[in-house]
Amino acid sequence: MNDEIKQRYKEKYTLAKQKGVKFFPDIIYKDLLVAFGIFLLLIGLAVFVGVPNEPKADPNDTSYIPRPEWYFLFLFQLLKYFPGKIEWIGTAVLPGLAVLTLFLLPFIDRNPHRHWSKRKVALSVMGVIVTGMVVLTILAAVTTPPQAEVSAATTISEQMALGEELYGLHCVECHGADGEGGEITSVAGLEGVVIKPINDQDVMYPFTDETLYNIIAMGQPIQGMPPFGRAFGGELSPTEIEAIVTFMRYTWDDRAELPAEATVAAAMPTLKEGEVPSYEVHVAPIFKRYCVSCHVPGKKNNNYLMRTYEEVMQSGDHAPNILPGDLGSNLIRMVHREEIEAGGPMPPTKALKPELVEILERWVLGGAPETAEQAAQASLESAPSLATEIPDEMPQSEPSPTTLPPTHTSAPPTATPASVSMNDAAIQAIQTLRTLLGYSDSALEYSGEDRMINSPNGDLLVQVYTDAEGRRYFYDPLRQQVVEVDGRQTLPSLSAPTAPFSAAELRAKAAAIAQAVIPNFAERSTALTYEEDNKGENTFFTWRDMAAPATFMKPFLQIALTQNGIVFAFYNTLSP
Repeated sequence: MNDEIKQRYKEKYTLAKQKGVKFFPDIIYKDLLVAFGIFLLLIGLAVFVGVPNEPKADPNDTSYIPRPEWYFLFLFQLLKYFPGKIEWIGTAVLPGLAVLTLFLLPFIDRNPHRHWSKRKVALSVMGVIVTGMVVLTILAAVTTPPQAEVSAATTISEQMALGEELYGLHCVECHGADGEGGEITSVAGLEGVVIKPINDQDVMYPFTDETLYNIIAMGQPIQGMPPFGRAFGGELSPTEIEAIVTFMRYTWDDRAELPAEATVAAAMPTLKEGEVPSYEVHVAPIFKRYCVSCHVPGKKNNNYLMRTYEEVMQSGDHAPNILPGDLGSNLIRMVHREEIEAGGPMPPTKALKPELVEILERWVLGGAPETAEQAAQASLESAPSLATEIPDEMPQSEPSPTTLPPTHTSAPPTATPASVSMNDAAIQAIQTLRTLLGYSDSALEYSGEDRMINSPNGDLLVQVYTDAEGRRYFYDPLRQQVVEVDGRQTLPSLSAPTAPFSAAELRAKAAAIAQAVIPNFAERSTALTYEEDNKGENTFFTWRDMAAPATFMKPFLQIALTQNGIVFAFYNTLSP
């Protein structure tokens, strides 16, 4: 480029500067193009990247760490240097001076030059400001604790899942897992209080969501219900309370129609044929719904915690409460409503549904796997054996040495006239056993047939006879022996014929009965496990054949004696 061309360019440039550029439409057009480009960028980020859904703002959440977006972090850090009474300097004075400086800048900077090399003062001042902003931003990012990421439940499925978990943790103890209410047994200060159901139309129809929200948040102190909202001293956020209300509404209000996808998400886990349950997929939801409310630190639970797999398998004063492969584990016995040393019937107010008990039993039989992968492997290895072990009607667990569990189906036996169904062999076997147990000879009445669940196969057909004192005798016609005597109903009327027996005397009497009932008992007892336990004024002596083939109920002999040596219950499912 020669000097002539340079001169022409300079003249054009000087002319253009003198003429200037119109704000409209030239400048506006350029700004619109840039703004539209940024708008498209933001739309793309919102659609394809999105932002995390956070819970509603809760001013009562003292654990929340306020943290602005990154481009405001320098101001956030600046406030740390003006604490307390001088905070107004950082919030009003300094930002006000900065804005005022921007307004006055055209009057302050009168330098006619535009090249950066001739604007050293302006560049130096701006450099210091930008450097300060960067340093403050870095300090804020390093020194401010990160805010825990909490995603908000936005869909009904997510709200149902969150609400069910929170209800199981905070509400089940008083209101029951299904809102059925009942007598409170484990809440200090409220023992014996009977709670009305909250799952019926009397509550769900007239109470709006806002009413339910307010009751949960503010509580009902006169009725003993504490507040759960943070604004009233509780620990639940507004989002969490709304999740509980959503769970209640769609679970118990028959007017609320749950979307199909939410129905699947809210349903309790089910099992396929031959499938071994896993803790994370099948068992954990049951524990969260029915157990965790009581089995957390600080509650009366024998230190048995159930929040994680490790706690379920290892915690508790009577740990381990679950023995993989053993249906005589404490937990299985308690869900079958047994009263044992490790605890009483669980859940305390209402029995689990049979299908949920089946999941727990199949989980224990399958080795109590934690993950779905472990359960799938167990299904491949043991599906045939499990299929043969699980009958259509799930039995109860092995009988407790400390109590007498219900051993028969709930339907009462059909009474049959004695002249029609009295069995001479059964009468003779009962008379022989009554003499051995020290019972008086009284008339017997045939009461029909029943199914004995506490039998090796869980479904033993027995004949039932009742004597004049109310004892019931259960006779196995195939083996031609009495397998059970239930005299619990006679306990209130029993009189003490002698002074209380010593422990040694009770033990000797139980052993004598066992030797008379079981052939070769002295020899067989070496292969049996022996349990002896006291429950109140009664003592239970149990011999169990743990080496018997894998069944739901290991064969056992149990003799229950009062402190005066009276036999009030007898079981014998050991093979002759």
